[in-house]
Amino acid sequence: MGVPKRKASESPGGAASPAGTSKRTRAEEFTGVRFKTQLKDAQGPGPALEAFVSAAKQLPQEDMCDVVEGYIKISMECAEIFQLLSGEKRPESEVLLIFQAFEAILLRTASDLTHFHVVGTNIVKKLLNNHMKLLCESLYASGYRMARACLDLMTAVVTQGPEAARDVCSCFDLNKKALYALVTKRDSKGVHDVRLAYIQFALSFLIAGDDNTIGQVLEIKEFIPCIFSSGIKEDKISTINILLSTLKTKVIHNKNITKTQKVRFFTGQLLNHIAALYNWNGVSDIVPENPESTEMSAEEAGKAMVRDLVHNFLIDLCCSRKHGISFYDASLGTSGRGGNLTLLHFLLSLKTAAGDELVASLVVSILKVCPDLLTKYFREVTFSFLPRVKSTWLNNVKLLNKIYEAQPEISPAFWTREFIPLPRLLAMVMVTTVPLVCNKIMFTQALNLDSIPVKQSALSLISIILKRALKTVDHCLDKEIWQDSDVYTAEMMEEFVQLFREALSKILPDLNTVIWVWQSFKKQEIKENHEKGKKSSSKTPAASKAVHRDDAETILLKSVLLQVICLYQQVVPHVVTQYNFDFSKLLKGIISEQGPAEEAPPILQHHMLKVALELPANKFLWLKAQEGPEAEIVGGERSVFYLLMKMFVNSSHLQLKLSTQRLIMKILRDTGVFEHTWRELELWLERLDSTAEKHKETVIQFLERILLTLVVNPYSYTDKASEFVQEASTLQGAVGKQDADDVSIPISHIDDVLDMVDVLVEGSEGLDEDIGFLLNEDMILLTFPFSALVPAALEARNKLLLGTECEAGESIVAYMTAVLTDILHTQRDPLALCLLLQSYDKFEPASLLCCQQLAQFHRYYSLWIPEQAQEALPLQVSGTSGPYTPPSSACFSTLLQTAYESQTLGDKNVQAKLLAAVPCLPLQHMLRSAKQVLLYLKSTVENFSQLGKSVGPTLLQFLLGLLKHLVIHSEQLDTQNQQKLEAARAESDLFLDMESVASLELATDKTVEELLVAILKHPTLETWFLALEQKALPPHTLSPVLVKLLAAQFSAGVLQLLVASSPILHKLGQLGLLAKYSEAITQSVLRELRTRTVNSAMTPKTLPQLEALRELHPYMEGVQIREVTLALLGLPEAHLLTQQGTQCPGKERQLSSLGKTLVQLLTSSHQNRLQSSELLWCAEYVRGLGALLPTLAEQELDTVFLQTLQKDPVLAPVVPADLLEYCLVRRTKAALDIASLLLQYSSTHLLKFELWCGQPGVGPSLQEHLDDFFPLIHVYLQHRMQGSFMRPTEVSSAVTPVLRALWRQVRDRFFHIAGPSKHALHLEALAQLIPFARTKDLRVLMDHLPNLLRTLSNHKSWIVADSVSAALAESAEELASWRKTLLRSCIQWLAVSFSGREPENENTQEQEKTMLLRLSELLHAVKEVDPGDWQQFVKTGLKFRYQDLTFLRTLLDATKLLYSPESSGHTKLVQLSVMHMMLTQHSLFLPTMLTSKEEETPDSPVKETLLDLMSTVVRMCPSVCESSHFAVLLGTYSATLSILDQKILLLLRAYEQHSLSLISFRVLLWGPAAVEHHKTCRSLGKSLWQQPSVGDILRLLDPDRMMQTILHFPQYRRLLHTEDTGEPQVFKDKTARVDLSGLYDPCFLLHLFGELTRPDLVLDRIGLQSAAPDSYLPRQLAQRDVSATARCPVYQP
Repeated sequence: MGVPKRKASESPGGAASPAGTSKRTRAEEFTGVRFKTQLKDAQGPGPALEAFVSAAKQLPQEDMCDVVEGYIKISMECAEIFQLLSGEKRPESEVLLIFQAFEAILLRTASDLTHFHVVGTNIVKKLLNNHMKLLCESLYASGYRMARACLDLMTAVVTQGPEAARDVCSCFDLNKKALYALVTKRDSKGVHDVRLAYIQFALSFLIAGDDNTIGQVLEIKEFIPCIFSSGIKEDKISTINILLSTLKTKVIHNKNITKTQKVRFFTGQLLNHIAALYNWNGVSDIVPENPESTEMSAEEAGKAMVRDLVHNFLIDLCCSRKHGISFYDASLGTSGRGGNLTLLHFLLSLKTAAGDELVASLVVSILKVCPDLLTKYFREVTFSFLPRVKSTWLNNVKLLNKIYEAQPEISPAFWTREFIPLPRLLAMVMVTTVPLVCNKIMFTQALNLDSIPVKQSALSLISIILKRALKTVDHCLDKEIWQDSDVYTAEMMEEFVQLFREALSKILPDLNTVIWVWQSFKKQEIKENHEKGKKSSSKTPAASKAVHRDDAETILLKSVLLQVICLYQQVVPHVVTQYNFDFSKLLKGIISEQGPAEEAPPILQHHMLKVALELPANKFLWLKAQEGPEAEIVGGERSVFYLLMKMFVNSSHLQLKLSTQRLIMKILRDTGVFEHTWRELELWLERLDSTAEKHKETVIQFLERILLTLVVNPYSYTDKASEFVQEASTLQGAVGKQDADDVSIPISHIDDVLDMVDVLVEGSEGLDEDIGFLLNEDMILLTFPFSALVPAALEARNKLLLGTECEAGESIVAYMTAVLTDILHTQRDPLALCLLLQSYDKFEPASLLCCQQLAQFHRYYSLWIPEQAQEALPLQVSGTSGPYTPPSSACFSTLLQTAYESQTLGDKNVQAKLLAAVPCLPLQHMLRSAKQVLLYLKSTVENFSQLGKSVGPTLLQFLLGLLKHLVIHSEQLDTQNQQKLEAARAESDLFLDMESVASLELATDKTVEELLVAILKHPTLETWFLALEQKALPPHTLSPVLVKLLAAQFSAGVLQLLVASSPILHKLGQLGLLAKYSEAITQSVLRELRTRTVNSAMTPKTLPQLEALRELHPYMEGVQIREVTLALLGLPEAHLLTQQGTQCPGKERQLSSLGKTLVQLLTSSHQNRLQSSELLWCAEYVRGLGALLPTLAEQELDTVFLQTLQKDPVLAPVVPADLLEYCLVRRTKAALDIASLLLQYSSTHLLKFELWCGQPGVGPSLQEHLDDFFPLIHVYLQHRMQGSFMRPTEVSSAVTPVLRALWRQVRDRFFHIAGPSKHALHLEALAQLIPFARTKDLRVLMDHLPNLLRTLSNHKSWIVADSVSAALAESAEELASWRKTLLRSCIQWLAVSFSGREPENENTQEQEKTMLLRLSELLHAVKEVDPGDWQQFVKTGLKFRYQDLTFLRTLLDATKLLYSPESSGHTKLVQLSVMHMMLTQHSLFLPTMLTSKEEETPDSPVKETLLDLMSTVVRMCPSVCESSHFAVLLGTYSATLSILDQKILLLLRAYEQHSLSLISFRVLLWGPAAVEHHKTCRSLGKSLWQQPSVGDILRLLDPDRMMQTILHFPQYRRLLHTEDTGEPQVFKDKTARVDLSGLYDPCFLLHLFGELTRPDLVLDRIGLQSAAPDSYLPRQLAQRDVSATARCPVYQP
């Protein structure tokens, strides 16, 4: 900070004059001059020193005289203050003031007065060299003030920089106990004491010292650690903050401090002292800015701040692999090596980890980074993990959980690149999976203790272990991971999983122990109920048991227990398999017969259902009742299956209901009875759920009874179902009077299937092989249309109706009628079911309501029974009620059923109601509704002859449209559900985990897919779609007229359905469902194209297969599209045009349906897929399309053909030659682009174009539409010589008149259009047409062109100038004159560009680079230049493009050429001395030359070129050499073998050759040191600065670089280069394996050492030995250059 300006002038003494108007205090008037005077006062220096120190403490400050700066300016050596120390011994108070004065000066020179850094350095040297004894006496004095002042002074000394810190460290004994004792001297008042001064002194080495000094300080055992061991907990927050932040910045994050040094410094004892700050109890001197701290006291806020500081510090130190002290052990501690011992000892000392969250977080973080410490830590830690009913054990287990939750889910052992034997790999995986303290005994003891928290902690720990193990098992069993592995195979991982599971089972508790926990709760509940007297003998045991209401703690425990059981099955399934226990007993504790009011919470139900779904079915006795299936269940216990159905109907949660439904279906499916008909169970359960509340119990008991009966004895009912399937098949064959092969599957095959029913009951494995044919989905639907539950239920219903329970019978009949109706609607062929229903309806029930219901249902299903198979039943007599009329609020299915049964589907009002009911359908009912519509559709097709022409087509269209609406609506619902699920996933769950939501989402996704499968795989749709066009009609009894009508209407309706379904299938990735339809379209189209004749082409009718192709081609396979496209391309043009287009050639042609189809196929967005095949297909495609283009004349086809040629231009020769003329006449952009490609890649089309140009009228046409034909002409001119030997000469010469006429028009346009608007294509075309110009016309161009070339906007016009030069090649005189003109234009263009545009623009740089290269070529051709132009070029170039590499190289090249002795006009040009002055006195000269090494990369070529330019000027004009240039050259020099340094050395040699030597310059420094020396000399003068010593020079040599120079010594480097040797002056050793810029140049070092060892210089032998070791000079002697070995210095060590 400088001396502030004063309002009045100061007197020579430094005091303000009496005329000053402003009032100042005494301190403000105290200046440096006054201080220097007062130091010599007779009264003593005390008052002056006191005033100086007092004023310095307030500095720097505005409006205050800076006494420190003022004193330094007039006394650089501070001789007056040092004189006070040199005399007799001063009083302690005076010495104290002297120390404080020096401290004030040093602190300022180290901060804001850095330009006086030399003053501080002198003070440091004098203090350390002359007054070290006084400093030591003061430091260890008895008084605290003196010791504190001495420490403050030493701190200020160290802050002067790395050199001062190094000097203090070497001169002062820091390894002294008396010094460490100072850190314990603490002031109770909290002021600046000796301890704080010691801390600042110690930290000053870390802050100001270099890396070597920091490392040296860290090696001192107690210098810094004593700070932490002497009561760090009582220090202020600010002190702790600066301690930790300095250590973190200067030690931990310092890349140059090795990890070994850090480990030696941060010992376990030091880490313990640092961790003691978690319990800090010092003084808060910092107010935290955290707003939350307002709610706590200042003391608590301070403690929280310190805890955060020390926690972040320890996390960074212990957990960072990059900066910290942790080492990675790939063996995870299993190798037995003692790694990370410091961290282990530190971890074991953290006794409060279980109770302190921050300490626990530290432990968790360290063990996460160092998993190898896990085993050692738990082996030696003092925490007790023996289960006890105490909070200490619970806290220990919580810490254990945190530690293992933080470990990676997949063990790092799997990612090693080397093979690890499986036993050792198992040990490594177990390290991060199971804690060492966990074993079977521990878990058993914990689960046996009578404490819910202990049990819950134990189960939670087991759950964490099993979840981690499950991740490992899934990872190992994922075969995709191990397919590309070079270490392990999938088989090896399966073996590892077996070992892993066995190891886990030895550690985990027995499943019996886990189950006992559950049973203990049940026993406790029974005991409590018994004590309260709630057991009643009048009720059944099932009804008398009231479920005990658990508290939240017990509910959570039970949930965790159920999770553990589920994880046992997933991780160690063999443990579950070996355990013999009926898990259905667990379910009885969750579900109650009394309903929702007595049931367990939903969370328990959810986890119980997960257990039931996960465990094998044989672990549950679902269907077993106490009294047997046939007994009355009164007084006996209900089956678990009954409880499940109760849970299903009573659950109010959607997820629970769905899970229960899946469980019921899983149970029944596992019995084997419903192997292929399990989807039917959904209908039974859905109708059960929708039954009236008062009837649910009756229906549930009915279902339980028939299911138990069916499971116990399924064979009679499966035989009954099979019997009616066979009867239906026989009946269909008899009715249709056709062979059964055409109607259904062979009867023999059905018999084979029925014989295998017993196999189906036990399991269906190997069924396909035994039967002999593939049992696909269609075969299953025909063989097993319904389950054995249907005849079992019908039999039970009849028994019930014939009994006495009339009321129960009515509810059962209503339920069964609804279910059977749904089953009927899902049948693909309902005859077998209808015959079965008819056989069981041969009785008359007693109840009138039942009779009416059965009669109505009989009337409905009889619609699918042939007349000859219908039987007269008693129900028909009693069922006298009319047709059922649905209520207005009836559902879609009921409305549709009623309309079909009453034959009113053709009514518009009925259709409107049905369409309005579709949006009200839920997604889960979509599949059932679609199957119902498909049933009616199939029946409509079969009964089409009865419906007639009026009703049949309308009914078909409506049903197919209804299917389309169902598909669209289901897709909309699915999209809405996906959005809802995404939103639910983003929010927190209410009571379920995300697995249930994910399962629901999966089910939702399947619904739309199943719907489309059911519709599109239906045989009626597949067989009748385009059946007429394929000549492949299904079996029928229709007349030809009705068949055509049916086929046409059906295909049209199915097509609309396919159009609506295709985008959905594409999104689902299920386009395979369209395979049969796509094949039908393809075959029918190909069949039509093969049978087409010329007469049929005149038929204007639209073919349905073509319409289907146009609608669905984006979703068809590429092979099919290719086949159809080639067939269409092969048609004659008459087939592609309408009749009017062929008969009236003069009129505009119109495309036929075939032509429009072809255009649509070719222009579709899937063209890339179409053309992605082999080249042979593409050639055929291009040939066919090229032949049709002139006929079709479609813009879209032109674009398609252009894209095809652009993709495969090599196919241009196969294009018909006539297509080129079509493109030339059509003259659209696409057509002319096609023509350009043809000319570019085909010689045949080049000849065709030349022939076309020779036709009459073509020339005027080209001139009239010149803009359109410019690109084509440009391409022709580029490739006109291509294959010229294949074309007749007279044809090519015939084009010349046309081109000559075009030349004049292009030239005139070139003159009249403004510069920026000139198109590059016009310029290129003009340049290419110049060879066709006459001499007179060329003269006109040459007269106008130079003026255009001088403007910036016309830089592209130079290509025209180049063409003119090529045209003048035969006339040397005219060419020379023209080049002179171009040279002048080029220089003027560059001058304008330099002065008018910014160089940062990439476009500008590229243009100028091109013009500079052109200038260089023209100069070498002309060899002279106009002096005025040259002066303008040099002046503007150096002013605006000083750092432009291309400009500098051009200037260098031109200087060598123009200023050579052979050049006659060099005397008229700019003088070389002026050019040198312009180079060296430019404002960018020093910034360019003195860039640092880090910034050197982008400017290094610029710097080299500048040096070359300076060397050239010096060589041609030696008078420019001055000794002042040495400072810049040496500042740029690095003394290495880099190209730049060698060129600098050559330039210095050139100076020496002209009598300017470095020896007389006397400053042998280089690099930044030379720059600093020069700056100091300029600011202080030579009198105040000494010449650099030998030691200062030798310290500039880098030891590492010197060692590299010795190892890779350039033996072929010549000391002095001579011109006659012919060797390059710049040395390049191609055999060197290192970068030459990393080696010192022997040419410089040899001269340097020779100069330093002169006899008149004081030689620092030790310094010279350290800088030039003994190995260097022998290597110098071994150099091949004799002059170099002769100059090698020899000295005595």
